[in-house]
Amino acid sequence: MSDEKLKNIPAVVDYLDCEGWKISKSAAYKHKKEGKLRPGSSGQFTVKAVNKYAAQWLEKKDGSADALDDLQEQRATAELEKLQAQARHWDIKANIEQGKYVSKEEWDRELASRAKIFRSDIENFIRQRAFDLISLVNGDGAKAPELVDYYLKHVEIWMNRYTRDQSWKVPNNK
Repeated sequence: MSDEKLKNIPAVVDYLDCEGWKISKSAAYKHKKEGKLRPGSSGQFTVKAVNKYAAQWLEKKDGSADALDDLQEQRATAELEKLQAQARHWDIKANIEQGKYVSKEEWDRELASRAKIFRSDIENFIRQRAFDLISLVNGDGAKAPELVDYYLKHVEIWMNRYTRDQSWKVPNNK
C-alpha cells in the first residue's frame, strides 16, 4: 500500500481520517504550503510520504501517540540520561584529580587510626585517673584495679557501638 498514490489534498485528508489522524482540509493545505506535506514529482502524494508526515506533524484522534514518536522519545530520553551520567562521571573524575575526594580504603585507614588513638586516650585516662576518682568519692584505693576493669569494660561497649555498620545523625548547630 505504500506505493499507492493519493491524487490531491482531499484524498490525503480522507486517507488520514480513516487512519485515525486529526486533520482538516485547511490544515492540510496549510501544511502543503509550509512544505510539511510534499507531493511527489507527479503532483500526487505517496502513502509512505503521507504516513511519515502524519507521524511527524499530526496527533491521533484518540489522543494516543504514534509508536514512532514513542520510540523517538524513549531514545531521546535515554540519550539525555546517558549524557547526564557522562557529565556526572567527568565531574567526579575532575574532582578526584583536584584532590577533592579520598579513596574509601584511605578513609577507612584514617578512621581506624583515629579510633585507636581515641581508645588509647580513654584507657590512659581511666588508668591515670582511677585514684583521683576513688578519692573524689572517699573510696578505697585498693579497689583501683576493679575500677579500671569496670571502665575498660565500658570502653569496650563504647567502641563496639562505633564499629558497627550504621548511619550516624549529626545535629546541625547553626
